[in-house]
Amino acid sequence: MNETKRKLDYYNEFIDTVEQKGRVLGSRQTPFLQEVLPYINSEDEPALIFFSKKETKIQLNGYLFQEENNTLSLYVVEYEPFLEEDELPVANMTSLKEYANKAKRFYTNAESILQFADRSMEYHDVTKMIVDKRDEIEEVNIFVITSKFYLSNKPIDLIIPGVETVNVHVWDMDRIFKLSEAEQGIREFDIHFKSEYGLALQMMQVPNNMKQGLIDCYIGVIPAKLLAKLYDDWGPKLVERNVRSFLQARGGTNKGIRDTLKVESQRELFVAYNNGISSVAKAGDIEQIGDTNLYKINTLTSWQIVNGGQTTASIHQAYKNDIDLEGVYIQAKLTILNVPEEIENIDVQMDRHALEDEMIAKISEYANTQNKINKSDLLANTRFMSDLEKLSRNVWIPTQDNRKEESKWYFERARGQYMVDISRRSKGKEQTAFKKIYPKENVITKVEMAKYFMSWEGFPHVSSKGGEEAFKRFMDLNSQYWKQSSVTNDEGEVTKSILNIDSDYYKKLIARRIINAFITRIVESMNLKGYRANVIYYTVAMLSHLYYEEINLMEIWQQQALSEKWEDIVRTIANNALNYLRESAGDQNVTQWAKKEDCWKGFIKESAVVLSGMV
Repeated sequence: MNETKRKLDYYNEFIDTVEQKGRVLGSRQTPFLQEVLPYINSEDEPALIFFSKKETKIQLNGYLFQEENNTLSLYVVEYEPFLEEDELPVANMTSLKEYANKAKRFYTNAESILQFADRSMEYHDVTKMIVDKRDEIEEVNIFVITSKFYLSNKPIDLIIPGVETVNVHVWDMDRIFKLSEAEQGIREFDIHFKSEYGLALQMMQVPNNMKQGLIDCYIGVIPAKLLAKLYDDWGPKLVERNVRSFLQARGGTNKGIRDTLKVESQRELFVAYNNGISSVAKAGDIEQIGDTNLYKINTLTSWQIVNGGQTTASIHQAYKNDIDLEGVYIQAKLTILNVPEEIENIDVQMDRHALEDEMIAKISEYANTQNKINKSDLLANTRFMSDLEKLSRNVWIPTQDNRKEESKWYFERARGQYMVDISRRSKGKEQTAFKKIYPKENVITKVEMAKYFMSWEGFPHVSSKGGEEAFKRFMDLNSQYWKQSSVTNDEGEVTKSILNIDSDYYKKLIARRIINAFITRIVESMNLKGYRANVIYYTVAMLSHLYYEEINLMEIWQQQALSEKWEDIVRTIANNALNYLRESAGDQNVTQWAKKEDCWKGFIKESAVVLSGMV
C-alpha cells in the first residue's frame, strides 16, 4: 500500500471517530481537538472552551497557562471534513495563518471580550487571566489544529505586541499520521552510508573495559548536508523512537538553528551552539582505521535518532530551502546495542527485544534535554502495558442474552494503534470483521485509562492535571506490576518479584471506564455551563468516596453498565461539583484550582454537609 493510500485510510478512520463523537455533542471542533491532544507534547492538558465571533474573526478552542515560566498556549481548530475519496485534503499557509490570527485576536482583544463575559461563560477565566497577567506573559504558543494535510510545512511567523516570544505550531493530519505509524514499533532497515551516500562516518570509540558489554559507543561529527539527505530519504523512520520529535521548524530554539544556518559567517559556529544528536542502532558494519581509535561507520541497522529530532528537522528544513550547508557539522553520539540472543547475568529476566526496548527508552529519557519525552511514551513498552494489551485482545465482553460473545474492548498501548490496526487489513470484509470485534466506542487509550483510574481512586485533582500527570501517578500506584523493588528485613535487602496482572484486574479497569462514561453521559445531558471535564472527574471521585462499598466493579464488568438507579445521585453530585468549583475558587482560575489537592479536600468537607442526606 503506497503512503498516500495509507494516509487516506488513516484520515477517514480518524474523521469517522470525530463525527461519531460529534453527533453526540452536537459539535465537531471539540471532539476533533480531544482526539488530537494526546499527540501534542504537553504535561498539562488545556482547558477546552469554545469562543467564535465570525464578524470580528476571533476564535479560541482551548488554553493552557504555565505559571512557572509565564507561558500561555492558545488552541484554535480548523475542522472541515473532506469528501473527496481519492485525494488528501491539503491546507495552505494563508488559511492556517488566518486561524493563528484568530487566536491572536482573542489575546489582543481580551479586555473587550471580558466586558461581555459573566462568570458562567466558559471563556471568562482565560480572558480575565490574560487581562490580569498581560505584563507577566513572556511567551505565547498558538497551536493551529487542522483536519487537513499541511504538506508544504512552511513556518508561520506572528508578532503580538508586548509579547517577547510568539510561536505558531501547526498540528495537521500528516503530522498525526507520522506519529501514529512511528509508535507501532521500529521496522528493521539498513542505511548504507558508504555505498549509497558516498561517505562513511568517522567516529572515535569510547573505551569500554567490558569484553562483551551491552553497548559500543562512538562519538564524532556528521556533516549537516548528509544528515539532511538522510532525513529527506528516510523521514520519520529515523526518529521513530523519539516519538515527540519536532517535525516542523518552530519555536525559539528552532528559529535560532534556522537563523544560524542562514548567516554564512555564523555557520562554522553551529557545532559550538548546538548540542547535537544522540542515536542508537541495533548493528553496523564498522571498521577500525589502522591502529587508531578512529572507526569508519559504513552501514547501520535500524539507526534511530533518540535525541536531536528538533535539530535534524531544522537542518532538513534549511536544506529544503536551499540554504548552503557546506562546512556545517553536528556533533553526534552513536550507541550500538550488543544485546545477545540469550541474556545471562542480568537481574531482570526478559527477552532480547524487551531489553533493547528498555535500553532505548532509558537512552531517550536521559539524553533528551531539548524536547521532553512523555512518561506515557517511555513506559508504553513495559510488561504491565503489554499485558493489558494482550488481555484486551483475549477477553471477550460478556453478553446479556445468552448469545456467544462477539466483541472486546481495545486497549491502545501506542497512540493511533487502533487506526493503524484497521489500515493493515483489506477494505471490506476484513475491516468490517475487525470493527465488529473491536467497535470504535470500545477503544481506550493508556492516558484515558489512567484518568478513569485516578478519579475513581480519589484523585480528581490529578486527573484534572491531564493525561500525562494521571498516567505518571497511575504507574506509580501500580509499580508492583512493572518495576523491580526491594525491601529491607531482618536478613537484609530482598528484591521483590514483579507481580502479574490477571483478567480480574483488567476487568475492573474497564469497569472504571464504564462508570466514567455513565457519568459523562449524564453531565452532558445536564448542559452545565463550563468546566465539563473537571466536573466529571470530581463527580466520579465523590461517587466513589460516598458509595465505594456499594458499587461492585466486577458486577459492572459483567453487566457492562452502571445501574440507572445512580442517575439522580450523579446529577446531584455534578451540580454540587460545578457550584463548589466556581465558588471555592474565589479569584483563582477555576481550572487551575481544580488541579490542587486542597480543592478535592475542600469538596469532601463541603459535600459531607450538602450531600449528607444522600448517603
